Amino acid sequence: MNAVIDVLVMVSQLIAIIDPVGALPLIMTMPNIEQAQVFRRALRIIAIAVPTLLVFFAVAGPYILKAFNIDIADFRIAGGIVLLVIGIDTLREGAPRTMGLNPEDYVFVPIVTPMLVGPGAITSVMLFSTYYGLPEVIISVAIASLVTYLIIRFGFLIMRVVGANMLRFIGRFMSLIIMAWAVSLIIQGLREAMII
Repeated sequence: MNAVIDVLVMVSQLIAIIDPVGALPLIMTMPNIEQAQVFRRALRIIAIAVPTLLVFFAVAGPYILKAFNIDIADFRIAGGIVLLVIGIDTLREGAPRTMGLNPEDYVFVPIVTPMLVGPGAITSVMLFSTYYGLPEVIISVAIASLVTYLIIRFGFLIMRVVGANMLRFIGRFMSLIIMAWAVSLIIQGLREAMII
């Protein structure tokens, strides 16, 4: 039961950070995205690259920290600060300025990173791997990636039904979840650093 709750917590946080709903208005302005062949190719890249990148950083995260001799408490503080900045940017601007988004310059890879799998998502999965078991993290990544894929797959329909303004509002609301988690990470990291 605890594992199920852990997975649900991770999935909700990952979806908030990846923010596929908030990214929809930008993705749907990609040149030629209305062409079926272009759209299918973009979906295929998203379906493969998003979970692959996230799982890679979830698995490699602890080894990366060890290689650079970074303490978990230090990484939680740094990760919390990164997520806090991203959350504030999203709340104020509708999308993180740290991502450097420019719809006119879209090619397929920037959709995956840094738009969907940016510093916030990478930091999150690395942090998850220090909190939870790797199987739960991988399951969470798979579910969050599937939700991301489905939201983008039905993006045109969602845009018509909900509208761009409501999508931006949802994105800003999700930024509050990101910021709350960021503050929690910073506080926990500070506590652990003081004990050490």
